[in-house]
Amino acid sequence: QKRQWQEEAARGAMAESRSVVLAKVAERAELFDDMKDFMKERVAEMRPLNREERDLFSAAFKNCFSMRRNSLRVAVQREKEESDDRNEAGQNLAAGFVTKVEAEMEYICNEAIKQLDDFLIATAEHDPEEKTFFLKMKGDYYRYLAEFAAGDKKIHAAEQARSAYQLGLEAYTDLPAYNPVRLGLALNFSVFQHEVLNHTDAAVYTATTAYQSAVAALETEDYRDDIDVNTTLSLLKDNLALW
Repeated sequence: QKRQWQEEAARGAMAESRSVVLAKVAERAELFDDMKDFMKERVAEMRPLNREERDLFSAAFKNCFSMRRNSLRVAVQREKEESDDRNEAGQNLAAGFVTKVEAEMEYICNEAIKQLDDFLIATAEHDPEEKTFFLKMKGDYYRYLAEFAAGDKKIHAAEQARSAYQLGLEAYTDLPAYNPVRLGLALNFSVFQHEVLNHTDAAVYTATTAYQSAVAALETEDYRDDIDVNTTLSLLKDNLALW
């Protein structure tokens, strides 16, 4: 019986993509750069991702980027401290590290966008939730670029983010107002409007519309205990209180 179980487990592992198995191991080990590379290998197989794989792909890039974003905050703060202490040598070293981390962040963003543009968005053409998910992700990574870029690069990234989010808004019209992917897009688009475009009135409108529509729809649907839905609604409400 034990041998039969082992054989069944082995067959299950073989049925799952090698890259996905390795990505899960890398995630467990918190080796997010490796996880990202394994999920890129999975995308390169040119087969649509299932929902679990889609979430792994998103988490891999998100964790890779978030680590650098946190590092950037520390480096920028250290550069300021060295400047305040009039330590030019220390300031220059910190500034060099800031440049290094920003280059890594830009590379990760462009990697994600390339995967989305080259394959993933096109495979989701007939699935409104998946299409919304990938367009939201594209908008997010252009938004991240716009957050730390300057000059023409910032303008271009902001324009591309707005375009991706707008396409996502068009794609999600077939989804229920309480759908977590739809709500997530509205949340991130409103943050983009507020933080990057400085269009706070538009951000308030986007967030308010999404929040009120979802709450109204939930009165007749059994999604009140959905963690993703409740978390996103809470974030929308918190942002509206701040704005």
